[in-house]
Amino acid sequence: MAGLTWTTTAGDLTIGGVAMNCAGWKLLGDSLARLWMPADQRGDDRLIPGAAGVLAQRRRNTATTVSLEMLISGLADRNGTAASGTYVAQLYTNIVYLRDNVVAPTGTGDGTRSAVLTPPTGAALTEPVHVVGLKLGDGSTDGRWQKAVLELSIPSGRIQ
Repeated sequence: MAGLTWTTTAGDLTIGGVAMNCAGWKLLGDSLARLWMPADQRGDDRLIPGAAGVLAQRRRNTATTVSLEMLISGLADRNGTAASGTYVAQLYTNIVYLRDNVVAPTGTGDGTRSAVLTPPTGAALTEPVHVVGLKLGDGSTDGRWQKAVLELSIPSGRIQ
């Protein structure tokens, strides 16, 4: 099989049924561990006029944005089939696949996609997410690889 290799030691992730670790792209470093973190919180304490301090108010989980670093390959497609043309052409094909099948708005329901996180413990966790962007970073001039950041917004705050 051509393309990228990866390990599921830290777990695995699919979004809308699309594997985020495959021969055409993979998550980098501690990206999955970012999904283990607690949700952002909303709420403020109440200012009491004329009194020192504030009145503590309960906080609640809120939508949380998570950035997942990726490497997109021009060596092969998502199934491991080696690039039949140039690496740049395959890189383009892989980016377009992610754009159309993971990032583009769904146009249905609440617009979320189902994210399935399989942590190292092996028990799959499922949560709806909005994929709000794919930003490209540095890449090789020959199209062999391109760094990217996939931006997720988790309405409930975390994948649980």
